[in-house]
Amino acid sequence: MKGYLFVYTLTILGMVGALFSPYMGICIYVLFGVLAPNALWYYSLDETFLNSGLGFSEVVAYPTIVGWTLNHFGNLNIGKATLPLVCLAGYSCWVLFSLTATGWNPYGWVQILMNVRLLLAILIVLSLCDTLRRLRIFVWILIFSFGFVAFELNMSYLQGFNRLQMTGYAGMDNNFFAVSMVVGAVLAFFTGLAEKNIALKGIAFFAAVLQAHVIMFSMSRGGMLGLLIAFVFTVIVIPKNAQNLTLIFIGAIIGVAIWGPTPRERFMTAFANMEDLDGSAMSRLTSWKNCAIVMKERPVFGVGVKNWTSYSTNRFGLFLEAHSTWFQTAVDSGIPALLFLLGFFGFTIIRTLPYIFGGARAPDPMIDIYMQMVFVACVSYCLSAQFVSLYAMEGVFYTATIGLVGLKLTHLKKLEDDRRETEEMLEMQRDMGYSYTR
Repeated sequence: MKGYLFVYTLTILGMVGALFSPYMGICIYVLFGVLAPNALWYYSLDETFLNSGLGFSEVVAYPTIVGWTLNHFGNLNIGKATLPLVCLAGYSCWVLFSLTATGWNPYGWVQILMNVRLLLAILIVLSLCDTLRRLRIFVWILIFSFGFVAFELNMSYLQGFNRLQMTGYAGMDNNFFAVSMVVGAVLAFFTGLAEKNIALKGIAFFAAVLQAHVIMFSMSRGGMLGLLIAFVFTVIVIPKNAQNLTLIFIGAIIGVAIWGPTPRERFMTAFANMEDLDGSAMSRLTSWKNCAIVMKERPVFGVGVKNWTSYSTNRFGLFLEAHSTWFQTAVDSGIPALLFLLGFFGFTIIRTLPYIFGGARAPDPMIDIYMQMVFVACVSYCLSAQFVSLYAMEGVFYTATIGLVGLKLTHLKKLEDDRRETEEMLEMQRDMGYSYTR
């Protein structure tokens, strides 16, 4: 009942409020996208809003778009965030080209719609998020979404039913969802570093621990590897002061404590000799080899969006996803789609580097920490995604958006400083001219 009331209250609030405050609408839309309320409260929640055929996110999305339009599309002067956004748009367009060139299919069309919705949501967030306060709200929306799902999965696990491993979550299997928890754990940990309020720090760190534990009992080797990579890069990027080193040490102890013997044995099978690899690991290697063959044969448009499993079955006798986001993208939609997708994450990572290693400073120290967070989250995701086929995992794209908003705010601050400096110079010239005339 609590889920029913929570979702319907937010949906109605979003429907009405988004017309006047589109930023509120897009935040509710993002919350639903990551939280997946239909999966979380499947036992009490309708499949659609009042059985209308429209999902809860859709009901909020339409008035949000109207409010965004009435708000003159916000501020689209996004500076260095432009190139990653163009790459994401290029990826969406190329997937559409691939679907057109290889033959229409309903599953591919669903993928196109997912890509368009994601791109539009990111664009709206970027255009409307023009203050640090709004950025902070957006960050906490994501932390709540990731953290609450992790809390519910932990409760189910502690009650004796490992829901994630047995049934997955919101159409995602344990491997898929474990990678999203890696991103969420990074997001929560760095937000804990950035927050000055002790209570908020505690909530953020608690959310990080919950998500790390989900990764452990998911039994996903890709998720565990991603968490390990995230830990290593976190140690690399954060300032080495006493507080941060203490938190890293405590985090390492907690990580070892929750990494039980069963997850540890499962993880170590990834490093076994070729003759000792289990069936899952061997099939993954075989699938990658098959993907490489098809990439050479069909480099431009691939075999068609969502067509790989049927193509692989007919040609190689292996009914299996590519088990790699990057291979999956290339064989489904072509190498250009892969390059565009890598460009989104790659340019986002590159744009954050000056704030980590280059001495650049954002308008607020909190944004600098967010830049570190986005760097670690994106790198961890990109490496983990090599082992899992992920379709438009919204959480990681929204996490990358945090970095893009930080770039926009830095750009706007520079423009404001330049404008003020110009005005001061003109004022000085006018004063000098007046004195000379006299």
